Amino acid sequence: MFEAVDAAFPDVHAEMIDGEVCIETVATSAHGEMVIFMGTQLSTKWCAMTKVDTVHPGWRGRTCLRPDLSVADPSYRGSRLQKFPADELLLACEVVSESNPENDTRRKDTKYAQAGTPYYLIVNPIDGECLLYSLPDDGRYRAKVESKFGDPVPIGAPLDVELDTSALYTY
Repeated sequence: MFEAVDAAFPDVHAEMIDGEVCIETVATSAHGEMVIFMGTQLSTKWCAMTKVDTVHPGWRGRTCLRPDLSVADPSYRGSRLQKFPADELLLACEVVSESNPENDTRRKDTKYAQAGTPYYLIVNPIDGECLLYSLPDDGRYRAKVESKFGDPVPIGAPLDVELDTSALYTY
């Protein structure tokens, strides 16, 4: 069913979470700017991708996420995977949408933690802050660091980077 909805509406952003198809409006230029700003900081050293179908066996085919920004080992550069394994991501990043912020802030963190994705970053232009989840364990993240826009976001190994948030702004 998800594939049929996705094919029928190619101009919208569709994901599936626990069997529920979630459709968001087309991203605004502000949303896209923030994704590019964050991705540019990581793309020189890592494989930084946008809108990649991300899956995990533990999701039992009932979830397909498309992070705004996915970061993986540079060996994935140029790969043409139809479905990207969530447990191979080093970082999944979502810029919160105005149309349905709860999907990014309350539902996806559990999915990425279940997959063992080391870091899940939420860039929230509604509240002007970033939330970095880490230390996935038993389907949840054990640590969370909050940073206001303008403050750096420290991400540990293996990325070992402080993300600059000075160009981020609120909606």
